[in-house]
Amino acid sequence: MAVTLTAEHLRGALRIDDSAEQVAEATRLLAYGTAAVERHLGSAFASTPDAIANEAVIRLAGYLYDQPNAGRGVAYANALRNSGASAMLLPYRIHRAGSTGAG
Repeated sequence: MAVTLTAEHLRGALRIDDSAEQVAEATRLLAYGTAAVERHLGSAFASTPDAIANEAVIRLAGYLYDQPNAGRGVAYANALRNSGASAMLLPYRIHRAGSTGAG
C-alpha cells in the first residue's frame, strides 16, 4: 500500500485539533484522499513511493478541508488538480496512447 499516512499524522499536517468532530473529519478526509489517489494512479499505486502518495493525500485533504461548502461554478470542481496532488503524482501514473491490440 502506497499511503502509510494515519489520521493523526494528517491532523498534524493540516493543523487540526483533537476534538471528536475534527478527528472524524480527518479520518473521513484520509479515507477519501487515499481512495482518490489510488484511483488516479491505477496499477501504479502499489509502486509509487510512500512519501509521494502521502503528500498527495495531505494536499488533497487540505484543499478539501479548506474549500467552501457552496461551489462557485467549476472553481473548486477538480480538487486533485487544484490542490497540486495531480502534478505530484504525474511522474508515477502510467500513460497510454491507446490500444495496441488488433483493430
